[in-house]
Amino acid sequence: MSIQRFFGHDIDYSKAATMFTIHHLFYVICAVIAVGTAILFGKKIHDLTKEDVIKRGLIITLIILEVAYHIHNFTYPRLSLPLHICSIAVFLNIWLLLTDRQDVFKYAFFFGTLGGLMALVFPNSLGYTYYNVRYYHFMLIHMIIIFIPLYYYKAYDYRVEYSDLLTVYKHAFMIGVVIYLINAILLRLGFDANYWFINYVPTNVEELFPLYQLYVFVHLSAVFITMNILYYVTHYVPDTLNLKPGN
Repeated sequence: MSIQRFFGHDIDYSKAATMFTIHHLFYVICAVIAVGTAILFGKKIHDLTKEDVIKRGLIITLIILEVAYHIHNFTYPRLSLPLHICSIAVFLNIWLLLTDRQDVFKYAFFFGTLGGLMALVFPNSLGYTYYNVRYYHFMLIHMIIIFIPLYYYKAYDYRVEYSDLLTVYKHAFMIGVVIYLINAILLRLGFDANYWFINYVPTNVEELFPLYQLYVFVHLSAVFITMNILYYVTHYVPDTLNLKPGN
């Protein structure tokens, strides 16, 4: 593996993390690891005397990964703006790590945990292979944005109420309208812009959705349904299993 290949634009969908391949399975395993690490070890990490050092390390790592992502895109060249859900989740997670604010947590919880999980379960790798840095960057940054909100859920006993879910979904819908308009303008200018994957059907699922209208309906419904699943699992399952918060 050459340095040029590793940091360049080695695109080959046969070696990339596309749906229902061994690489797809690997990404799903990474998502499970991120969830499991936060739930199983969150309280122990919180009790460490150097928790602040870990937090600062996560902040620095997220900043480096986010900046590197955009720099790498521009070298393609490809327009790259921090508008994707997971980029917003990166900023929310950094804000949460800096402030420990519960009102930030409720947004990071849904944007980060769900955004990261959906990215790893339904990867849109743009064809970057396991010979390329983007393959591992995609894996790492999404694992981190999954881990951080669940860490606060476990270690700090932060929770969201159903009213929070509705508020986050409403605000996400409003932001989505703005993102759609930005995409439309960029597309008119000749850029391939599909932030939040709402202006056209992504290539990794286009075979499942021959109609754009059907895709949008399923997309919006799936977001709301998965938010409810995440809420139910984190809100009621611990009580059902007689698990006290933080145990």
